[in-house]
Amino acid sequence: MNENNDLIQYPRKVFVRRTLTLMGKFLLWLLARVQVVGKDQLPKRGPIILAGNHIAAVEAVMMAAYTPGLVEFFGNGDIPFDPNYAWIAKAYDLIPINRGNLDRKGLQMALHVLKQNGILGIFPEGGTWNPAQMEAQTGIAWLSYKAQAPILPIGFGGTKEAIGNALKLKRPKLIMHVGNLIPPVTIENKRLSLKENLQLSANHILSEIKTLIPEEDVQAFQRRADEEFDLEIEFLSLDGEVIDADIHIEHGAAYARLLYTPNLLDVLVRNLGLPIQPIKFVYKRSDISPLLKAWESISDYLEVNPGFFTYRFGVDEGLGVKQSLVELQEIGKRVQDLKCALTINPIRHYRNTATGAQVNERGGCFPDSL
Repeated sequence: MNENNDLIQYPRKVFVRRTLTLMGKFLLWLLARVQVVGKDQLPKRGPIILAGNHIAAVEAVMMAAYTPGLVEFFGNGDIPFDPNYAWIAKAYDLIPINRGNLDRKGLQMALHVLKQNGILGIFPEGGTWNPAQMEAQTGIAWLSYKAQAPILPIGFGGTKEAIGNALKLKRPKLIMHVGNLIPPVTIENKRLSLKENLQLSANHILSEIKTLIPEEDVQAFQRRADEEFDLEIEFLSLDGEVIDADIHIEHGAAYARLLYTPNLLDVLVRNLGLPIQPIKFVYKRSDISPLLKAWESISDYLEVNPGFFTYRFGVDEGLGVKQSLVELQEIGKRVQDLKCALTINPIRHYRNTATGAQVNERGGCFPDSL
């Protein structure tokens, strides 16, 4: 590293990374059936950005294992890694990026890799909380523009639950479809701002990636359209009679959306260790102290990482989640004062893209960790 610790030398940790990629390649051969289409397109050197869709950690393993050159990856610097593979991420030593907050240092480190003719691996969706239905982040376009580095789109298929199935010796079929090189990003529309141009370029890159994803995978993650959320709240007497069924909080829809985002709830529990398990059980609760503690723990975390929800849900809805927690804590204190019970019911409305039917779901969608 240089004197200000903002830059890294490429390649680095060559022996460790070669060992890890060889292990990954062997395990993929042993535990899965892997098909790599367009393998001859994968580079030995850069500058180049490898960009893929992201469902699980296995895409990064495949990208590293089958690329002849050493791939430098971004890693989440805003939250701890999943405990199941944190040791691998630590050994490989990813470039930490503080998602949701402007992280100039992480971007400069990645830019320096490209300027040394390095290979950078990026997943433009920026996370896995809503696979195949998220807008591209602009970081990939900014790096390509600044380094004048081309982008190689890669579509992965079969990766959902692949690790679990592989460990059960089911040998899942995994697809890695390498596309055609996309030229370095340029500013095409002088009437738009730099940010707007970069967003257009990032969206184009992501659309090219999506053309490489197997159709069955695309359909599996695009079953819902026109999603809307709502939150029903009732005060009940201790014998179950409704006291007040017309309680409304301004940002209830944002909280309901959170309860239908299992990947994020899993991060809050397993990566961050927050005691939020009580939010799953909110039917006729008379002792809501654990629920208040759960809401408070999320609120406290947002003081440390204010961009957590705004990065994932957008600014308005992300701030709405934060405000909903304040409103819910006020309601919880009213329940305690009235010595009654509380029922909270999240609702999701959407159109099934396969059948066209309107669907109403109630109760939330929670990960196994809850």
